[in-house]
Amino acid sequence: MRRKAVRLSGRSRPDAALVPCLLGVICANAVTPGAQAQDMAGSDTAISVQKRARPELDPVPIRFGGFETLASIDSRLAYDDNIYATRGARVDDALASLSAAVSARSTWTRHAFSLDVDAALTRGLSQDDEDTETYGARLGGRLDLGAQSRVSARAGYARAYEPRGSIGDTTLRGPRIAYDTLDLGIEAQHTAGRLTVEAQAGLDSYRYAPYRVADTRIARSDRDYRSWNASLSAGYAFVPGVAAFAEGSYNAARYPGDTSGLDRSSQGWALQGGLAFGVTRLIRGRAAIGYQDQRYDDPAFPRIKGLDFNAGIEWSPTRLMTWTLEARRTIQRSPLAGVAGIRQSRFGARLDYEVRRNLIVWARADHTVGEYSGTERSQKDLAGGLGADWLLGRKLRISAQAGAQRTRSDDPGGRAFDRRRISVAVRYAL
Repeated sequence: MRRKAVRLSGRSRPDAALVPCLLGVICANAVTPGAQAQDMAGSDTAISVQKRARPELDPVPIRFGGFETLASIDSRLAYDDNIYATRGARVDDALASLSAAVSARSTWTRHAFSLDVDAALTRGLSQDDEDTETYGARLGGRLDLGAQSRVSARAGYARAYEPRGSIGDTTLRGPRIAYDTLDLGIEAQHTAGRLTVEAQAGLDSYRYAPYRVADTRIARSDRDYRSWNASLSAGYAFVPGVAAFAEGSYNAARYPGDTSGLDRSSQGWALQGGLAFGVTRLIRGRAAIGYQDQRYDDPAFPRIKGLDFNAGIEWSPTRLMTWTLEARRTIQRSPLAGVAGIRQSRFGARLDYEVRRNLIVWARADHTVGEYSGTERSQKDLAGGLGADWLLGRKLRISAQAGAQRTRSDDPGGRAFDRRRISVAVRYAL
């Protein structure tokens, strides 16, 4: 699902108070006025290697009336040498996955409507705990109120699982933790000359499913939470290709099923300002810096406040190569009883290279530091990977990748492990 601005989930989803939701809109709509901005956004030379359209290789949608639909089936085979992400007594396993996705979009000249549905089945060769079934559906709509104003709404539901080795993976060698998410949101945007103003509001709900260990049923309703968020953003294109913006946001989270005796409910705000730019095909992106403040209802939990930043830059020295640099700070929800929040700083780099029109290779590296609020505990993650995507015509795509992760904590009770994973996937467009 597309995310807004606050990252409070154990699966590293964005948190509404901390990361701006409007930067991409500003870059696309306020970078240059009028038709010049649309020309820049639609220019093949201004799009990164991964995002660039390839008309001779892209799947052809099925058209009916004012809609077009794309459907695909994916199969994946993966091998993980440390399936439970533990330091000792490592267990390896092979995983087989089969998934399907359907995406429908309107082709109207005004207004828009979209529907996305997907489902996936994963089975472990030797470890039944890795068996999962995921699914989701998302609705989106846009109402154009004249040429310069529009209102958008979205609604989404999904069943997902905490990734092994993530902050929310607390069962270690036990079953995977499943949860259901509900995402509702509305946005309004207005452009007046070089000025773009946007307001948004949303609701996120997480419900954690119980799991069994031997014959014991373990409920996880104490992790259920609801989060409300709202933000107001304004951007001004002071020169063609460069826009300055500022955003203020607010969020509130509640834990209706928490029986731990400690109230992890909180509310917070953030202010950010920065630049969105897309002057030429060489460099595009946005960068923001600001201040964040998250307060918890229980005085046992300290405030999380201080510097906030979010940046993403794409540099394409040639049409065949794109470098992507990212840096962001967010707040994660903590699954630990004595810790309410985790401040996480992530830095990443990625290189995409088009060897041939139908063959793209890539490499990535990420470094993440998590600081557990109210404690001296911190965790460092270093991850990297290599991969390739081979487009065999409009219908068939083969992908292969290999990755490694190293996690260390300065707390004896924290996570510490190394793991390597390789996978091959085949996608067929119907």
